[in-house]
Order: sequence, then structure tokens, then C-alpha cells
Amino acid sequence: MALTGKKYSSIHSLTGSGKNKMKNVFDEGHIQHLAENESDNPVLTSLIYQIQEMQDELDYLRTEIESNKDNKTVIGSNTTLSFGDLTATTVKGVTRYTIDMIATRNFGGKVGSQTKSITLTLS
Repeated sequence: MALTGKKYSSIHSLTGSGKNKMKNVFDEGHIQHLAENESDNPVLTSLIYQIQEMQDELDYLRTEIESNKDNKTVIGSNTTLSFGDLTATTVKGVTRYTIDMIATRNFGGKVGSQTKSITLTLS
């Protein structure tokens, strides 16, 4: 599934004041009460648990996206090509630029994935 794809539909269609009323009920602490008194409604408590697990996972994904958003990756059908930062080094007045290029190919089966890398020097 693509990152922009989704496998869910909206839980409700409320917007504006209707949605604000829902938020007001939430802000009153009813969910916290259910979380702390699980025997009051075990079904809702289970749902609250799962929702919190999903929120934790979303927070983790946000962290991963933030830390990898500047990586430039080109993806083929079974090949990933990524590049490191372009760096400049000056020695005796001559500047050379280097960049790392990493290619990974998933061959599947017994071979699996293989990665090769090279450092390109540009002058």
C-alpha cells in the first residue's frame, strides 16, 4: 500500500459545532475515566487501548519521516538508489566534491537483497 493510500473510512461526519461538542465531551475526561476503570466498559476500554497503540505508532512514523525526509531515493521495480550528502574538500586550493551512491536490489528467493555502494569524486 502506498504511503498516501488508506484502508479506512471516516468514523463520523461531524464538523464545526458538532465536532466541537465531541471534543468538549472528550475534554471532560471520560476516556481517562474508562482507561482507569476498565471494568465499567471492557469493550470501550479495549478500543481505547488500541487507539493509543495506533497513536504511539503514528508518533514513531512521524519521527522516522522527519529524520528521513531529506534522503533522496529513487525507486525502481526492485531497486532502490539513494545518495548521501554532497561534500566539498579543498586541498592546496583545489576543491573536490564527493557523493556516496548506494544501490540495493531485491532479487527475491534465496538471493534476497544485495547492496552495493560507490563514492563518486567530482572535480
